[in-house]
Amino acid sequence: MPALARWAAVGAAALLATGCGRDAEVRPGDIRFSTVPKQAEPAPVAAPPREEPAAAARLTFDVPDGWQDAGASGMRLATLLMGDPADRNEVTIIPAAGTLASNVERWQGQLDAAGDPEAIRRTAAAAVAGAEKVDVDGAEASVVLLLDAEATASQDSGQAILGAMIPVDDSTSLFVKYKGAVAVARRERDAFIRFVSSIRWKQ
Repeated sequence: MPALARWAAVGAAALLATGCGRDAEVRPGDIRFSTVPKQAEPAPVAAPPREEPAAAARLTFDVPDGWQDAGASGMRLATLLMGDPADRNEVTIIPAAGTLASNVERWQGQLDAAGDPEAIRRTAAAAVAGAEKVDVDGAEASVVLLLDAEATASQDSGQAILGAMIPVDDSTSLFVKYKGAVAVARRERDAFIRFVSSIRWKQ
C-alpha cells in the first residue's frame, strides 16, 4: 500500500477509536433542557350585572284564598296557581311595554288564532272600551275578560283570558294574565281583581 494511503487509513482508525471511546459518551451534564414559558391564561370576563325587571325586588301582593304563590322565574315577577296546583291554572305578572289596546288585540288573537283579523280588532276594541278600572298603588289599572268563539256562546266551555295592565312608568307596565278554561276565569274573576288591586311595587 502506498505511504499516503497507509497514513490516511491510520488517521481514520484513530478518529474512529477516539469517537467511540468513553470520552465520547453522552453525559447527563451534556444535555441541555429548555422550556417555553407558559402563557398566562386570560382572566375570565365578568358577566354584565343582571338587570332585574321593573319592580322585581320590591313587588308584594296578597295571595287570595285558594291560590298558591309559585314564586318568580325568568321574566315572570310572580306566578300564582288558582285552585289545585295540579291543574296549572297560572296567573303571571310580567313587565312589558305596549299599550292596553295593542296587548288586548294580541291576546284576543291568541284565543282566535284562525279568526278574521278585522273581527279580532273589533272584539279587542270593545273589550278595551269596557275594561274595568282598578286602583293599584295609586295607578289606574285596566282589567279585561276575553273569550274565544266557543266561550262566547257558552258559559262553561271554551278558552278565556283574564288580563290586567298596570302602568309603572312612561315605558313599562305590569301585565297580569290568566289564560285557560272560561269556567275558571269566570269563577276566579273577583279574586283576580282583588289580587291585582293588592299589588305593590313602590318604595
